[in-house]
Formats: sequence, C-alpha cells, structure tokens
Amino acid sequence: MLEIALFPSAGALLAQVQIDPLSAAVQSRGMVLAVLILLVLMSVLTWFVIGARAWALLQLRKQIESFRNGFARHDDLATAAEALKAHVALPHFKLLIAVLKEIARYGEDEAVDLHAVERVLRRSAEPLVDELENGLGVLGSVASAAPFIGLFGTVWGIMMAFGNLSDSGSVLTTVAPHIAEALVATAVGLLAAIPAVIGYNTISRMVRKIVTDLDGFGLDLINRVARLERTGR
Repeated sequence: MLEIALFPSAGALLAQVQIDPLSAAVQSRGMVLAVLILLVLMSVLTWFVIGARAWALLQLRKQIESFRNGFARHDDLATAAEALKAHVALPHFKLLIAVLKEIARYGEDEAVDLHAVERVLRRSAEPLVDELENGLGVLGSVASAAPFIGLFGTVWGIMMAFGNLSDSGSVLTTVAPHIAEALVATAVGLLAAIPAVIGYNTISRMVRKIVTDLDGFGLDLINRVARLERTGR
C-alpha cells in the first residue's frame, strides 16, 4: 500500500518508456546515429567479404583438386605445365612455373641445387599465401573494433541523456528513452562483430587447408626434381 501511495502512476510511467529496439535506432540522432550508420556499413562490408571470399575459396578448392588429379598423370614437369595451362591462375601452377624457371637455369650436365629450388618455392609461396588471406584483415578489424565502436556510441548517448536531464517531469520518462537509444549501439556493434568472428574463423580454416595442400605440392615438386636428377633429365 505504501508503494502505491508513493508511486501511484508507476504503471503508466513504465508503459511510457517501453521502446522497440528498431524504433530506438530510428529515433537516434547525433553521435549515436553516426555510430549506428558506421556499424551498419561495417556489417554490410562483413557479409560481402564473407560471401565473396567463401565462394572464391570453394571454387578454388575444386580447381585445385582438378589440377592435382591432372598433375599426377604426368611424370615430366614441363609436360604437366603444358597440359595444365588452363589452370594458370592457380597458386599451385605458379609454383610449378617457378620451379621450371629455376631448373632452366642449369645446363644439361649441371646438377640442380635442391636447396635453391626450395628457396624459390618459399619466395614464390609467400605472396600466394597473402593473396589467399585477402579479406581476413577486414573481418578481423570488424570483429575487434565493432563492439568498442558500439560501446562508444552507448556511453556517448548515456552522457547526453543525463546532460539533457530536466528538473521537471519524471527521471524515468526523461532519461529511459535516451538510454534505450544509446544501448542499441552496443547491440548493433555485437551484431556486426559476431558474424565477422565466425566468418574470420571459417575462412581462416579454408585458407589453412589450401595452404597445407600448397605446402604438400611444393614438397611433391622437390621430390619430382630430385627423382629426375637421379634418373637423368
């Protein structure tokens, strides 16, 4: 009874401050609105990168499988390169060409330095791996920055809400709508960061599998060169 006497209109006040998150986002303004727009743009970029890179890597894996099957049917590296030139854009094919260029430096009676071939493979593989990891930097940046950007928008919005607090009227009805608008920034920041984290981990696994296969192909090339040296080129 005492609570009812002290707060006769508590139910009415609570009814006034019930705010839909979408409405709170639409009603945002100033710095909070700028943060929300930035987070939405980051989210759109995240989904674009995830879709584009996942599709590209899936297609690349299919092409690599076809290339490896074709390569296994040829004992001679030059013959394999000629037969598989349709796969010229593949990182595996680029390694094959790098090895052939290194072998071409040696004369007919000159032994091929396998350590030099290995160094050529490492130098050639580094930019190829960087190319495969394209887009991961964007996802990592969004995953780490989006929650903090959203938190900044929330803190700024709460500061503005208390800064505009009026002496007249209920604190609940004055401050609560602004705090609700500010909290939306944190929620949107998390909505942008979570897919970025999942996409980063998923694409990283796909890239690691291709890089592992690329390393295996490099070892296969070295073994082929060593075998050709033993049997005579």
